[in-house]
Amino acid sequence: MIRLVFASLGNRRMVAFLTALSVALSVLLFASVEKMRDGARSGFAHTISGTHIIAGARSGQIPLLLFSIFHIGSPTSNVSYKSYLKYKDHPAVAWAIPLSIGDSHRGFRVVGTEPDIIKHYRYRDGRSLKVAQGNYSLARFKAVLGSTAAKSLGYKVGDKLVLTHGISDVQGIHDHEENPFVVEAIFEATGTPFDKGIYVSLESVELMHDAEAHEGEHKPAADAAFPPPVTVEKLTSFMLSVKQPVDILPLMRMINEDESEPLTAILPGVTLGEIWNIMGYLENILKLVSLLVMLTALCVLFISLYASLAERYRELAILRALGASPLRVASLLLAESLILTLSGIVGGYTLLWLVTVAFNNALLRAFSVSVGLFPFTTQEIFFIAALIVLGIAVAMVPAIILYRRALSEGLQVRQ
Repeated sequence: MIRLVFASLGNRRMVAFLTALSVALSVLLFASVEKMRDGARSGFAHTISGTHIIAGARSGQIPLLLFSIFHIGSPTSNVSYKSYLKYKDHPAVAWAIPLSIGDSHRGFRVVGTEPDIIKHYRYRDGRSLKVAQGNYSLARFKAVLGSTAAKSLGYKVGDKLVLTHGISDVQGIHDHEENPFVVEAIFEATGTPFDKGIYVSLESVELMHDAEAHEGEHKPAADAAFPPPVTVEKLTSFMLSVKQPVDILPLMRMINEDESEPLTAILPGVTLGEIWNIMGYLENILKLVSLLVMLTALCVLFISLYASLAERYRELAILRALGASPLRVASLLLAESLILTLSGIVGGYTLLWLVTVAFNNALLRAFSVSVGLFPFTTQEIFFIAALIVLGIAVAMVPAIILYRRALSEGLQVRQ
């Protein structure tokens, strides 16, 4: 039986190959859309990991998250550095990262922070930041670029850049020309909004603004042999990680009820979920595209298999004339259909794997989306099951037609 199946497929190798290829391409198209949808949602949900609380001036939860993590929008007001130190030194806090966001460079946000950000910041289930080029120190008037910012701006290690006060796509509007920064390193791509940032030290931000405020009365700190100590006074927000999960809510409540300064503390994971729900219509559009692709793929499979099997009516009639029972003929058709269907499914995911290997880094840099072969989504499992069921159904159609038609009809010589 098995030998007959493979002999039959070998005799029609070109038709069998094209049938399996059509199934493979359909699987590739559907799986690609589904993986992109799942990757977009996963990437959004895992933009930040290991940070339990984000705190800033009194504002809404979503705006606080957007400007702190996604660098979208602007803070309503600042937070005192004293408040940051207060909660950084809290017994329940494992680490804290300050953020000062207000300047930009050719449309990319500048983030003032501390060198320990590379040690504590996590994304995508605990992955840490890594340096792709240069030596990381985040010293005074040194800048470290995210991968997207470096690629878009065309900067490399050693280049100089001038920051602009506020948000601007061009230079020349309120530039800090008296204190240029030197690119000392470039981070590896993370597939998150982190890649679009330009990171400098809090001291550099304070010195830059202080020099501007005094209109050149003091010698720029970058040229001083012994740079004076810098006092940081204001931040836009800060991130906290606690030692024990049970301390998250009490600490969050303490920040929100702080009487010395009006603050807002949020849980980044919860707020990310709220933002995704607001943008849920985008996911619904991708789901609709996946559904249309799935229906198209099922139609392609049905047409391909049915056309291939229907042409074999005479061959199957000869088998019946040689003594093959209807059940045996149906088993032959079923086996061939399943082989073609499964070959197409395996071929489609093989093509998807090759595509992800070749273009995954490009997708990560360009769209902040990481696409992987595993795990399968619920929609993919349903799609694969539907293909197999349809493959069985298509095999049964010629078997039923053959069973109902007279044997002599299939053996007639066609003119």
